[in-house]
Amino acid sequence: MDTSELQRPRKVVAFDHLSDEFRTDWIKTFRQLRETAPIAWTESHGGYWVVSSYEHVTRIARDWETFSSAKHYDPVTHTATGGLTIPTFPAPASIPIETDPPVWNVYRDLLNPFFGPKAVEARGQKGEQMVSALVDRVIERGSFDIVLDLANPLPALMTLDLLGIETDDWHRWAEPFHELVYIEKTSKEFLKVLDDLNWIRGQLAKEVAANRAKPKPGLFSAVCNGQIGGKPIAEADLVEIGMMVLVGGVDTTTALTANTLMYLHKNRSARKHLIDNPDAWPIAREELIRFFTPVHNIVRHATKDVEVGGQLISKGDRILMAYSGANHDAAAFDRPDDIVLGRMPNKHVGFGNGIHRCLGSFVARLMWDVMVKEVLNRMPDYEVIETEAVQYPLVSSINGWIKIPATFTPGKKVAAGMRL
Repeated sequence: MDTSELQRPRKVVAFDHLSDEFRTDWIKTFRQLRETAPIAWTESHGGYWVVSSYEHVTRIARDWETFSSAKHYDPVTHTATGGLTIPTFPAPASIPIETDPPVWNVYRDLLNPFFGPKAVEARGQKGEQMVSALVDRVIERGSFDIVLDLANPLPALMTLDLLGIETDDWHRWAEPFHELVYIEKTSKEFLKVLDDLNWIRGQLAKEVAANRAKPKPGLFSAVCNGQIGGKPIAEADLVEIGMMVLVGGVDTTTALTANTLMYLHKNRSARKHLIDNPDAWPIAREELIRFFTPVHNIVRHATKDVEVGGQLISKGDRILMAYSGANHDAAAFDRPDDIVLGRMPNKHVGFGNGIHRCLGSFVARLMWDVMVKEVLNRMPDYEVIETEAVQYPLVSSINGWIKIPATFTPGKKVAAGMRL
């Protein structure tokens, strides 16, 4: 590659995706970057590229050979390189999202049958029953927390059901994945989160043994009894597959639903529009996915020297792909910083792009549908207590809420045939 015409020196900016300044005004930050430096270098966290334009984000996302997702973890030293976060999280690779082909292909082929449109549609009735049972727990008291009572539990319940794991202790599976996103990584509280995640890994290891001894319905049993190259999959890899499904299934949809219901709290005309026009929901949902972007930013690593947008990205460099920035690019979307519920077409990258596009995007849509529908049908006058709502302190990977207390006119239980 001839690098003589590339810009020198690097375009360096003051940027930190873990800063409070970024959290409070990320839309403006990315707008300014797109206007002045759509591909820029920051010295934060040892140095990395931040890419915020739709054109360049999608190019990088689609070129897995040049921009790798693979993570390498040493279980002896507990050190990790690569992967999808900056800094790299010191844990085994999430399978298959932190792998590349050909390894990626094998695992994805095992998982795909459970995440296609028809397979997800078949889970709709179960999802409706679960969300009705969750609302039954709070409907008579006239108050609930959008996150803690609904948007976090429902994805956990549905993900466990998808995996085929039956448990009455679903809270222990739900809460750590929510806390993992927002609790400060150097705090004592985070040590408890790690302990809780290790407990989940232990439960998954038990599920591996149980499902190999006696296969049962569900994704996890199918994977546990699957093979790669004619050999059973290692237990450690199976545990990480289970963790990946849980991580991907729980807090991204939690954040999207929480942001949706907060938006509908503040925009009553939009709420009335959706209540009066249920046929408008699918198009509106895609716009809310675009605007709030569940997978906010994600990381790749260059496998060779490459030019992107006039900048030389060197082999080994880390690249923060701002899906959230791409989704607010005026070059791709008219009025990108406005929510236009009827926006069509809508080529958002809210679930990523390329081969690593979110495996569970159809499941996430189903979860959003059943949760928002249940709230608007049974709590149509809900009011958020804004002074008590708490956002995530960071929006480095997921843009969500810790809690959103709300009130509504009490109603009656519907006896949906399920108790939680």
